[in-house]
Amino acid sequence: MYKFNKIEKLLKSAIIPIKKKELIHINQALGRFLAEDVYSRIDIPPENNSAVDGFLFKNKVLKTNIYKKFKVDSELNAGEKLKDVSLYKNIVKISTGAHIPKGFDVVIMEEDFVINEKIIYLKKKNILKWMNIRKKGEDIKKNQKVFSKGHFLKAQDIGMLSSLGINKIKVIRKIKVGILSNGNEIIEPGKNKLSHQIYDINRYTLLSLLRNNYINVLDFGIVRDNYKKIKQKLNSLKNKSDLIIISGGASSGSKDYVVKIIKEIGAINFWKVSIKPGRPFGFGMLKKNKPILILPGNPVACFVIFFLFGKKLLNFLNDNLSYKPEYYLVKSNFSMKKKIGREEFLRGKTFIKDGKMYVNKFNKQGAGILSSITWSNGLIRLKSNQSSIKKNSNLEFYPYQND
Repeated sequence: MYKFNKIEKLLKSAIIPIKKKELIHINQALGRFLAEDVYSRIDIPPENNSAVDGFLFKNKVLKTNIYKKFKVDSELNAGEKLKDVSLYKNIVKISTGAHIPKGFDVVIMEEDFVINEKIIYLKKKNILKWMNIRKKGEDIKKNQKVFSKGHFLKAQDIGMLSSLGINKIKVIRKIKVGILSNGNEIIEPGKNKLSHQIYDINRYTLLSLLRNNYINVLDFGIVRDNYKKIKQKLNSLKNKSDLIIISGGASSGSKDYVVKIIKEIGAINFWKVSIKPGRPFGFGMLKKNKPILILPGNPVACFVIFFLFGKKLLNFLNDNLSYKPEYYLVKSNFSMKKKIGREEFLRGKTFIKDGKMYVNKFNKQGAGILSSITWSNGLIRLKSNQSSIKKNSNLEFYPYQND
């Protein structure tokens, strides 16, 4: 039985990241992974500029004028090219973002003055040199590394690339992920269901989870519990995707052929883990660098294992080796006993009471209770060395929406 803390290392050591790149416009780069490091070609800000609307001074002028009465002799606005420095004498009215002429070193906000046309009276005390001035390269310096290879591009990152003057970027090509369900009892939604049948939950859940900007998701349908058909299906699919995810057929029943077949045509890296729900979870290779993720057939176990390890595996394929699901500490609003030696992930819902974050667990925690997923907003981790949980214990909570 494989321990929770070992699985990430096993996945990471088995995966060879996608090497192929494509050059795309930054307008299409949201949610993609960088194929190379990104360096700035410019300083940001490009020159010293004003952080506020106000008046620009030379610090020495402020120190010598004991009456704090000044005459404004020129004006600078954002986007204007600086004129001859000699034209800017003592006091300059300046707008936010305007460049600072050489020799000036203090900007004071308009609100700190009494203004009478071009005569201004300073109210503020404690004026500091370089006040309200953003210095050249203060944010980003020329030739500075801004993003590393494998970085996942968010909306704010696109803004940063644009600020650097970059309009096209090299990203890792989209990963092709094939989704396959296994089981005699599974049928498509919309069909008439007999009493011994169930609708395909896992495939549609996974297809939805995988629809994003860095994946081309492929629907490989349902394969029945037939040894020959499963083997033919896996052999036919191994050249059509970068990763195959199959749910079902991973246990030890007489009709559970998946693990046995993968061993025949490829290799199993690990199978069966000390995690609840999700014990039949496995991972292998159909051929060199053709990974297959084997998920449990129970819908909650399938969801939990993909949440914990599926996203991680996809990030590894994109050369992002630092990815970890986000979590934060919450206080338990329940107590329970637990078996030592395995990790457990309860479905939970958080709430705030007296300024503190608490979590309730769903009252039914079976691996087939799908309502526990739709009711909850994240997973509660119970560590392998815990034998009981007391009320108000600090627990790790993994929110769905932030992953």
